Amino acid sequence: MHYLIDGHNLIAKISDINLSDSDDEIELILRLKSWAAASRKRKVTLYFDGGLPGGVAHRLSTSDIKVIFAPEGRTADSLIIKRIRKIKNPPEYTLVTSDQEIIAAAQKRRMSHLRSEDFTAKMGDDRRKRTAPSPPLSETDDPQISQKEIAEWMELFGPEPEIPAKPRPVKRTSQTKSKPKTKRPLPRRSPRELKRTEDKLNAGEVDEWLDIFSGKD
Repeated sequence: MHYLIDGHNLIAKISDINLSDSDDEIELILRLKSWAAASRKRKVTLYFDGGLPGGVAHRLSTSDIKVIFAPEGRTADSLIIKRIRKIKNPPEYTLVTSDQEIIAAAQKRRMSHLRSEDFTAKMGDDRRKRTAPSPPLSETDDPQISQKEIAEWMELFGPEPEIPAKPRPVKRTSQTKSKPKTKRPLPRRSPRELKRTEDKLNAGEVDEWLDIFSGKD
């Protein structure tokens, strides 16, 4: 669809652009470029008043949007009406303006039209759709990872390192060998003490004590 747009009429309907701004035309051109680029079917011819010397502004135009300034002594309205009257295929065009005289010229040619305030809302909806953040994943979402992605991650980061298992504690059983106990020497006792405690010692202990204190070789 090709749009014929009354530039200054449209700016007057946009809340954050003012006709008294020095760069109001540039701001509108930038927005329309972004809007037109969102669809290959959108083409725009944009008309402004007060151009010196007037005509097509090639430095501001692109393949999607043509910017035309009315020369001295002419108005953008008169240029738009003249273009509407010469168009051979009016159904392929849409006029954007709130000027009733231009709308009447489009209706005579059965050309569709949008009032500037309606077109402004349309542009705002498109901008919100392009800048809206992606919705967060819900608990039911199950993103799938391909085998190729898994291979790339493995190549970058390698396999997950194995954590060595902790050694199990050894349970002591009846078959577990224990260290041999060091034989503690018996306390030295005199023969008299030995005789008094003889009834408490076994025969081996008695013989050992007699060998130590008898003085025999």
